[in-house]
Amino acid sequence: MTRQKTYALLAALLLASAAPALAKAGRSGGILPGATAKDPLNIDAGKLDYFDQEQKLVYSGSVIVTNGPSTLKATRITIFLEGKGAAASAGATSNDRVKHIEADGPVTLVSKDQIGTGDRGVYDKADNKVWLTGNVTLTQGDNIVKGDRLVYDVTSGVASIQGGASQGGRVRSTFMPGSAK
Repeated sequence: MTRQKTYALLAALLLASAAPALAKAGRSGGILPGATAKDPLNIDAGKLDYFDQEQKLVYSGSVIVTNGPSTLKATRITIFLEGKGAAASAGATSNDRVKHIEADGPVTLVSKDQIGTGDRGVYDKADNKVWLTGNVTLTQGDNIVKGDRLVYDVTSGVASIQGGASQGGRVRSTFMPGSAK
């Protein structure tokens, strides 16, 4: 077996063990808002690189992640795992290994009737929060909110948008008459 095939097989095996962890991350059970532990996680990308020493997976090339009712699109997604030694010594299973995910943009997150876009996205398992930063736009129907940073608490379902330099330090909202929400 060639070295490249060996790495591909190793990455596939790691992904198989990491996928349930991604689907179970956080209290909602999914890595994307609205997803549960029962929802499948699918990642479609042009390329996957696995870095054993750093314990990370890097998906690149028009990455599309679907997790339950939600979809994340990005140019590149990096998944950071707990170290093999640290996870093993703590008695953790492969489901507990995902600790942090970064998405480089443009990033689009679609969840039910909301669409969030930004230059960069981050999910942190310890905080159970999703961040979108840089030229952030959140739409729901005809309603639009723009800012520079969005923080979504997956546990509570609360979102906060802050203004920044790209928005003149302000948050800008447009609510259309007759909108349901």
